[in-house]
Amino acid sequence: MMSRELSCSEKSVLLSGNDMAYLDTAAEGLLLESSRSALLEYLADKSLGSLGRTHMYQIETEAARAAAHLLGTVENNVTFMANATDALNLFGSSIRWTPGDEILITDMEFPSNVVCWLRLRDLGVRVHVIQTRGGRIELDQFVSCLNARTKLVSVSQVSYKTGTQIPFMKELAREVYRCGAMFLVDATQALGRVPVTVDGVDFLVASSYKWLLGMHGAGVIYCAPHLLERLLPGAAGWYSVTDLFAPDRFERFSLKMNAGRFAGGMPNFASLYILRDSIQFFNEAGVARIDSDLRPTVKRAREGIASLGYELLTPADEVYASGIISFAHPAPEELGQALLERGVVVWAGDGRVRASIHVYNDETDIDCLIANLRELGALRCSTRLLV
Repeated sequence: MMSRELSCSEKSVLLSGNDMAYLDTAAEGLLLESSRSALLEYLADKSLGSLGRTHMYQIETEAARAAAHLLGTVENNVTFMANATDALNLFGSSIRWTPGDEILITDMEFPSNVVCWLRLRDLGVRVHVIQTRGGRIELDQFVSCLNARTKLVSVSQVSYKTGTQIPFMKELAREVYRCGAMFLVDATQALGRVPVTVDGVDFLVASSYKWLLGMHGAGVIYCAPHLLERLLPGAAGWYSVTDLFAPDRFERFSLKMNAGRFAGGMPNFASLYILRDSIQFFNEAGVARIDSDLRPTVKRAREGIASLGYELLTPADEVYASGIISFAHPAPEELGQALLERGVVVWAGDGRVRASIHVYNDETDIDCLIANLRELGALRCSTRLLV
């Protein structure tokens, strides 16, 4: 249920059912009602054939400008790719690796931020995984692992698994810079929900179909200008070069000296029409305000789940708080299905249940979740059901 305080102008969220407690934004965000108009605008432009391209390119520029504003940077430092995973792999292929180089990650990372680095082991690259404690992580754990061989530190600002938000991003960026490594941030579970800054960040990726309330097919990419000269062309296409019809184009090419070099071909314009609209929503509403307004709701959810005796994977310290609360469960799929049948949508699997809280949620949704968890717990005791 969307709070009217958080709505901008006449925008509202397109819900699949008003009686549904939707707590699964960390998997799929809901669309703004205005996304209908944005998509129709794209269809109108596309129906013009090549004559519609001028406006399509304008929308792409406006989307990049809006994303840059959200990140606190300039338009040239932002581009779009099909998804965050493609961006991670392209970035990894653009680095000059040397046998013995090390990549530092944590055990709270989504597979996208693991597999893309493990594939580099054939090049002699080592992946060091920091083990967390109860969803908590400290700056000292990173500092103690940084050394002259560290080439890259890649972290999620908010963990998909535990909901842990790293509270020392700026300090970590300084430590990474001090040892001469690159700092990559996956902001997929953060951007649009908690404040995100690129201060000290070399490369940032974020999916747009979760907290940014966009469609699939457009990942937000940031690249610091100073990094461009250090990178190899991991991939290239007509969209990433400065002059696609240069007279010597069959002999050489020049990549754009901005983030645009990472986009090899035409973007997913339909997604960008919707993404431009949704990011403008967040710029107008203010992500810091959204985060502040929802903190009591997140706390209510965490305390309510804890009161039922579940093992929380999300740290209690508010400094780690985000929009995600996770708890362990021996049969998460069964519990998730039971909740769905009662009108509560969460993510359930991998030994845990995860609830996500965004702008369309309020205390009513949390009370519904807690009440059903309590009732299902009592049902389990009386019928021995694995829920």
